[in-house]
Amino acid sequence: MDAVYLGLIAALTSILTACAGLGGGILLLALMLQILPPIAVIPLHGITQLFSNASRGWIFRDFLRPEYLKPFITGSIIGAFAFVPLIALVDQVTGSLLLGIFILLATWWPNLLPLRRLKPLLSGLLTSGLGLIFGAIGAMTMSAHPKEFWSKEEITGNHAACMAFQHGIKVIVYAIIGFNISAYIWEITALIIGAALGTWIGTKVLRKISEKRFKKLLKIVLTTLSIRMIYLSLYTLLS
Repeated sequence: MDAVYLGLIAALTSILTACAGLGGGILLLALMLQILPPIAVIPLHGITQLFSNASRGWIFRDFLRPEYLKPFITGSIIGAFAFVPLIALVDQVTGSLLLGIFILLATWWPNLLPLRRLKPLLSGLLTSGLGLIFGAIGAMTMSAHPKEFWSKEEITGNHAACMAFQHGIKVIVYAIIGFNISAYIWEITALIIGAALGTWIGTKVLRKISEKRFKKLLKIVLTTLSIRMIYLSLYTLLS
């Protein structure tokens, strides 16, 4: 039943991500924590997001921007391996609080933050490294993209391509440091099938959403996710 449940939530969260550009990843992470041991959640979540984002990137392959993706992916590879020593050192609750504040600022007051002004190589390095530690940072990575210059298809496709590579690198790193992926083969299979189904459904919905409505929905999802992260982190720290 755990595999069935995981497949279902992977499908539902992939639909959300396909329609809004992001949001499903962090929701999936939270739901996976309810039934899987914490040590397994980040690598299994990474495998699921790898396939989910890769399929979405393939669907929107005609809208990809190689001049942006190539340096971003290069930075992502460097960042993932550079941040390995920090995996056991970072306080997850404090880190989640800071991440939530960052996303909120990036969504409403982007001029206050330097991430969007960084070259893709550097923004890829930072977001990939932090993703290795926190698991789901799609919202932070989204805040680094020059979205104001992209169409909804370009936003969805290029973000999906970036996240596919970042999650793929994260899975490789966890495998290198000793995580036994094969022990969760049924859970992984269910997650991948569910994510593929959700992406297929969500992509069809996305084509019917106007440009203006898509960007408004994206902003709402980013704000909701950041407020949720801040609230849960503060509640944990103060209780």
